[in-house]
Amino acid sequence: MKVNSNDTNLASQFISNSSEVKINKPVNGKEQLNSEMQRLAKDTYHKEQPKEPDSTYNKPMSIKTNHVLTSRAAEEKALTNIWHATVNLYMPGGEVSKSVEKMFNQYNSIMADIIAEEPSLASTDWGISINKSGELEVTGTLSDTDKMLISDKLNSNDDFVNAANEFKSSFLEHIDLGVRGWSSYDVNEDNFSKIFDLKEILDNSQGGESFKQAWNKDFSWLELNDNIFTQLTRNE
Repeated sequence: MKVNSNDTNLASQFISNSSEVKINKPVNGKEQLNSEMQRLAKDTYHKEQPKEPDSTYNKPMSIKTNHVLTSRAAEEKALTNIWHATVNLYMPGGEVSKSVEKMFNQYNSIMADIIAEEPSLASTDWGISINKSGELEVTGTLSDTDKMLISDKLNSNDDFVNAANEFKSSFLEHIDLGVRGWSSYDVNEDNFSKIFDLKEILDNSQGGESFKQAWNKDFSWLELNDNIFTQLTRNE
């Protein structure tokens, strides 16, 4: 096709003489395309292969920081752990509630034996703690004879001791996985015996009449939760 030189000159003259004509680069021009390709290249992961790799683009990507992998799978696992901890710390079917209920079911019988031998202990202020070795210890300003009596009654009941250890281990395990709530308090192996008085927990886990009618039992996980929180805020 032959181009008329006069037409070309005329067009050039028209463009140069016109102050109103502006030439805008197309929105999807070559420069923008190159810019987009460069941006995508930064987010492209290439599989390791001997030959030319096939690139894939898939966000969000895993980020590895200090050898800790953060990904959707890791986030889902963390959320599952939080849910699991919440159930076992606060719910009636959780490990904490079930372990204390086991103690509660043995408690009245143990107290009856203690008071039968020393009636004054029914109105005396004393407590029960669990030490690092898993044995139950008597706290309070009691005589050595009274402490020995109570300690023997407590530690001779295997079901009660096992349940106390279950309470301790499950509580410590799940506050490490949970967030907020009880997990906000610094409770560990070293200070557990100083924070929790098991006798106070058991004395305050009795359900009211409305609770007994609704749940058909004396042990109240609601009262338990209240007392655990009370002791945490007071002793932590």
